[in-house]
Amino acid sequence: MQSSLILRNLDVDQTGDIGIAVPCALTGYYISNQNAAVIYVKFYDQVAAADENDSPVLTLAIPTASAANMPLDSPAVFFNGLALRATTGVADNDTGAPDANDVVANIYYNEIA
Repeated sequence: MQSSLILRNLDVDQTGDIGIAVPCALTGYYISNQNAAVIYVKFYDQVAAADENDSPVLTLAIPTASAANMPLDSPAVFFNGLALRATTGVADNDTGAPDANDVVANIYYNEIA
């Protein structure tokens, strides 16, 4: 079995980040939310940083002052790369900003050759 690589981000926010700039398979995640509101973490199949004009392929609701984690037995494939961002609203075009360092993500993945 191939070991997963890890992407660590200590401040996922609404501006979006390029997470993984190569095709990859998402094998699991651990995301914590220290915000006083539900946070929506959005994953995008793209190499460029995502913003409110892009369409996520996966949205996770992380409850207030909680964490969510899941190993994926059937990895989710991101053919272009993986970008992510977090907002305070569920709508794809939401730009509500979580507070600094409220959303911490550890993303486990394998690169696809």
